[in-house]
Order: sequence, then C-alpha cells, then structure tokens
Amino acid sequence: MEFGLLGDVEVRVDGRVVDVGHARQRCVLAVLLVEVNRLVPVDALVDRVWGEHVPHRARNAAAGYVSRLRQALPGVRITGRQGGYVLTADPMSVDLHRFHALLERTPDEAVLGEALRLWRGEPFSTVDTPWFSALRTALEARRFAAVLDRNDLLLARGRHAGLPAELEAMADAFPLDERLAGQLVLALYRCGRQADALMRYDQVRVRLADELGADPGPELRLLHQRILTADLEPPGRVDTLWSSVERLRRDLDDLTRRLHRLTG
Repeated sequence: MEFGLLGDVEVRVDGRVVDVGHARQRCVLAVLLVEVNRLVPVDALVDRVWGEHVPHRARNAAAGYVSRLRQALPGVRITGRQGGYVLTADPMSVDLHRFHALLERTPDEAVLGEALRLWRGEPFSTVDTPWFSALRTALEARRFAAVLDRNDLLLARGRHAGLPAELEAMADAFPLDERLAGQLVLALYRCGRQADALMRYDQVRVRLADELGADPGPELRLLHQRILTADLEPPGRVDTLWSSVERLRRDLDDLTRRLHRLTG
C-alpha cells in the first residue's frame, strides 16, 4: 500500500487507486499520514481539517471520518487512544516522508531526481486551512531548493544543454531569486548564448533595484564579470572531473559489496 500527499491525496494498493471518500475525509487521512505513527489529538485534528470554520459537533464528525477510513482501508491500522488517533504505517510508504528522507541523504543527481519525481502536483491544492497552507508552502520551498541543488550538480558536470528552457520558466516565476538567476545566466553562457546571458543578468539587476532597492549579490556580480572577461571553467573539464569522481564512487560501492559478501 502506498500513500500520496505530494499532489492529490490518494492511496494505491498494488498500483490501483482506492476510493478514500470525499475531500474532508481525505483531509483527515492527510493529517494522520503527515503525523504517521504519532498521536494526533482530536482538537488538533479538528483545527487542521476545518481551520476557522469548525462545524457543530466537529469531534463527532472527525470520529465518523476515521471510522469510514478504517472501512475503506482495512489493511491500515488507525487506533484511537489518549484523546486522539494514530495511523500506523511504514513512513516510507508515504511519498512526503520518502521525499524528506531522500533529501537527508548525501545529495547527488540520482537521489534528487528520485525525490523530485515523487511530486505529482500541488499538495493539498483544494484545502485552504492555515495548517495545510503553511505545510504546502514549506513543502514547495523544500522542493524548490532541491531543484536548485540538482541544477547546481548538472551545471558542475557540464550538463547544461537541456537546462535553459526549464530555468527560463522558473526564473519568470521567481524573478528575484539570485541563485536561480545565476544558474540561468551560466547555462545560457555555456550554451553559447552570451548575449542572452548578459540580458538575463541585466533583467534581474533592474528588477532587484526597482522592487527591493538592492544590487545583485557578490556571487551573481562575480559571475557577470567572469562572463564579460570569458573567465569561466570550460564545462568539458568540469565534466571530466565529475566523471572521475563518479567512477571512483562506483568502484568504492563495488568494493564495499564484495567485502560485505566475504565477511557476511
């Protein structure tokens, strides 16, 4: 059984989507999955699901939703105790917890790619209670940071060819993010589009001045200067270095597996 929160709330059994009820009932399930294996007091559950619009007899309504979830998901254990509920499951069966666990590992392209592929859309898009809104904002911020980390790895390895279009769309959505702007400027320059790179730098410089009354930070200014003077590391040399590192990592992993077999 797999639980999805990074998009519409859904449950899959053997790859098949299971009907877990209407929107409010799915909200109850989402709260219990976010806090999987931890007690959620009834008052906290009510606050998170209804926010400021708590209905009459909300505690009874919550109990009814939990009862129906038990019927819809007979393989899932939802226990009532100490004035609250606990949903017991493997946290790695919940995409949200798997996403966080992957980002806690040493970041590399494969790990970040796996984490980002867990996202199916905007989490809790139909829910606007303060708790869900704050959680959604925090999750999207962490996803954005993971995308930027992945971009840095791709650029460091000279794999810039496919990046400009994606980075341009992101930069249009987040025009004041200097790290993203630097990635776009560098990718454009590495693709032989120096004029476009300098134009993008000027756009973010003007926007920062107009909206924040600030100049670009030192890293972005240095990148701009190095483009003007053609003082950037050739991507081929960077890619060669990373290829050597990747080969060494694979050799070490292979050696570790062999030693484990010999000593096991």
